[in-house]
Parts: sequence; C-alpha cells; structure tokens
Amino acid sequence: MSESSICQARATVMIYDDGNKMWLPAGTGSQTFSRVQIYHNPSTNAFRVVGRKIQD
Repeated sequence: MSESSICQARATVMIYDDGNKMWLPAGTGSQTFSRVQIYHNPSTNAFRVVGRKIQD
C-alpha cells in the first residue's frame, strides 16, 4: 500500500531564526503562499510533510 495525502492547507511557511529570536518567511522573494500537504504511509505508519510554493 502506498502513501496518501491526508490533509493539505495553503499557508505562509516560516523558519525560526534562533539567533534573532524571530520567525522569518522561508525562501527568497516576496512573501507568498505555499501548499503544504501531509502524507501517510499506513504500511510503515510514517508521515511526510511536503511544501510547494504556489505560482501565480
């Protein structure tokens, strides 16, 4: 059995900068939305998170 997408959301992906103690937008360029999906593989009970930048 292969993995399947169990949920998805449109989100702004952020990365925490521990040195400056603040959240920053991931990637470069203007702050845009990404499609974030969570996949589940029932045979191994593993989860995988995939984020893709949405192109206008």
